Amino acid sequence: MQQGDVVAGAAMQVLLASVGSLTFAPTVNAVLTAADIGTKVSLDVGALVRTVALLQLVPFAIGLLIRRYAEPTAQSWHPTTAAVSNITFLIVLAGMLPGSWQDVVALFGSLALLAGFLLAVFAFAAGTLLATGPTTRRTTLGGVASVRNAGPALAAIGLAFADQPAVLGALAAILLSGLAAALPVATLLSRRQ
Repeated sequence: MQQGDVVAGAAMQVLLASVGSLTFAPTVNAVLTAADIGTKVSLDVGALVRTVALLQLVPFAIGLLIRRYAEPTAQSWHPTTAAVSNITFLIVLAGMLPGSWQDVVALFGSLALLAGFLLAVFAFAAGTLLATGPTTRRTTLGGVASVRNAGPALAAIGLAFADQPAVLGALAAILLSGLAAALPVATLLSRRQ
């Protein structure tokens, strides 16, 4: 939507997915302990890494190879793949809601949605400020940092919380509040480019 630096954004998304798949379980355990919930998360990190590799690393590597050895083909496929990427992200988000919409609605009035919104704003600012290069690349990385790397979290929730749909509902709500923060910014940035 922003019409930013797709290569840098895709590379950062893959890097964040790789790191996220290794740090998800300890991070969730720290959050649950801090929230005094006391539940320990048991997660098959190997299965999570395999899932992230299959769904993100392999397609990224194929894309890099096509871009390197068949650049005209890669350029001609770019508009279609960008549209498919955005649409499938929305389909995944919409797919999360039917089974957990009551959990999402239950979060209205809580601080969870505000926390998700503020996290997206902070991540966008941090990603933009910490990145180097032209403004287009920096704001693209800010956008990736704020909302586009839900894959490892979805995979981890499926592996560790399969019998707790409220957790999926909470992630859906946080992603929606993050999108509410990031989409207006991406729209304004696309108009400036």
